[in-house]
Amino acid sequence: MAGGGGEVVPGPPRPQAAARGGGRPRKRQTPSLPLDIVLEIAARTDPATLVRCASTCGDMRGRVADPAFRRRLRLRHAADRFVPSLLRGHLEVRYLSDYRSVALHLVDITGAGDTTTARLPTAADGFPPHPDGKTAGRQHQPLASRDGLLLVRTTDWQPPHDELRVCDPATGRSQALPPEPTFPGAAQKNWDPYVLLVGDGGAAVDGVRPFQVLKVNLVMSGHHCYLEIQTFSSEDVAWGSYAEIRTPHLHGSSLLRRVTPLVADGAVYWLCVTKSAAYVLNLHISTAQVTVTTLPVSFPCSDKGIDYLLATATAGGGELMVLVADGKKNNICAWAQTRKPTMMAKWKQRPQVVVESEAMLRFRNARWSATFHVYLHWFAERSGLVLFSCGIDGEFWLDLRSMEIVRWFPGSPDLYRSTECLPYEMDLASWVPTFSSTII
Repeated sequence: MAGGGGEVVPGPPRPQAAARGGGRPRKRQTPSLPLDIVLEIAARTDPATLVRCASTCGDMRGRVADPAFRRRLRLRHAADRFVPSLLRGHLEVRYLSDYRSVALHLVDITGAGDTTTARLPTAADGFPPHPDGKTAGRQHQPLASRDGLLLVRTTDWQPPHDELRVCDPATGRSQALPPEPTFPGAAQKNWDPYVLLVGDGGAAVDGVRPFQVLKVNLVMSGHHCYLEIQTFSSEDVAWGSYAEIRTPHLHGSSLLRRVTPLVADGAVYWLCVTKSAAYVLNLHISTAQVTVTTLPVSFPCSDKGIDYLLATATAGGGELMVLVADGKKNNICAWAQTRKPTMMAKWKQRPQVVVESEAMLRFRNARWSATFHVYLHWFAERSGLVLFSCGIDGEFWLDLRSMEIVRWFPGSPDLYRSTECLPYEMDLASWVPTFSSTII
């Protein structure tokens, strides 16, 4: 196709005129939409629909691939499809030579070949330089990452200063939060207190899209357990009121392992593993209601040799799963949740083996030891990829769509590297697919 904005998508061939005195009457042809209107509709759909639209013809594909089209995208998050290309890499912190200063690094997985690690430029990571131009004694601790934004705690040793800041690494803009509230309840060990939520619309503040930061503390005292919650809104530029919410049917006095929160389907989920049982705590964001489900009694609860990670079977939430890495069995299993249209979600009584040790063996020449510890680092909610590592034998990408290892980063972790790392996924509104020269 060629032409300007008035070009139309061609319709079906017009039927031949019926002969006089017989034949069927001519059907009315449905008018075709102008190409520009089709593009505007596609820009407000979801990734799968956009790709199908681009595959209809070469002209449509060229327009979708045009960088100028990026500014018009207002894609919605797909209800049931992961978009692996949304994952740009993962963020980690590394100690500098003085052992007190910490720099943020981006492990870029978008290039060909082995991964490359580089420090994020100051102009692109949203962290303003120290007033005196020095970096010594300054630390950046990543706390949460979601939809292209990053929540970071910045600490200066001289003079003492501590603040929370939400950054957009793609634009280099950031917004500082006012001093965070303190809770009356005792801080729970192995509990991640911060949740970052990113809005789809609204006016940006300091060049950063609208967001909320939830500070949540779990208070556990036998049969009396509750959540302490306070929310910061970027649009109000203030922390909201303090609230306490009871957590029914959650029992225990402490958590055995640390698991980061999972945001899906308008709710925040935490996996709470105690000595007696394992629970999934669900906080519905809009109603501030809490529900608790108990995993089967056969679910392994331990503080040694086992690692846990919450994930979802689809991008929109739907069915939850708990990944369990067992150092004794040398595998990763998934305890899945099933949901029927007219019934509440239930946990399956037995796990599904996701990764066997033999699948990891294919990625190295030397033999593995009889047992090895697998660490589950995080789950990328929009792309469906999981990062896990096996000690000095490198890091692996696990694709939850195919349940297969799709990438391996060999080598032992750097001595100056911290264990803190987070996925970095770009905002879906900024995503543009790439196409080969052949239309599929």
